[in-house]
Amino acid sequence: MDISDFAGIGPELLPEHFLAGNLEGWGVLESALGSLKSRFTVKANGVPVSDGVDFTETWTFDDGLTDTLHWKIRRKGLGEYTGTEPKVDGEARGEQAGFAFHWTYTRETPQQGGSTTTLNFDDWFYLIDERTCIVRGAAGRLGLPFAIMHVTYQRVS
Repeated sequence: MDISDFAGIGPELLPEHFLAGNLEGWGVLESALGSLKSRFTVKANGVPVSDGVDFTETWTFDDGLTDTLHWKIRRKGLGEYTGTEPKVDGEARGEQAGFAFHWTYTRETPQQGGSTTTLNFDDWFYLIDERTCIVRGAAGRLGLPFAIMHVTYQRVS
């Protein structure tokens, strides 16, 4: 799949617009073979800035694990984005076209018992309407995914 596959197909997903305000999310995490690993909820808030959005999201998993991300997402040009987050290695990279946004990064993620694991993320966001976005994300290492995430975000304000 290539981001250009979505060019010209609306509604247009601009992260700095959709992620601004309060959002809630719900989803599941599956193994690469499709078995359910966990369920989760997300509470998020985005604050617009001149060249993007500052976006904070807290993920709460059914086993009690929580993870809060503090993104600074910046538009760098037509359809191009970068992002920083304290636990991200370097910068996240984003591409946008039509109703899709492709977001890739490497991040240290918390695990049960207080340990962490560094994972590569490959996330595809699809805007359904002005209030709803569906995300399919893959997490893994060395280019091999071992977990797939499905989440629905909905704007609540």
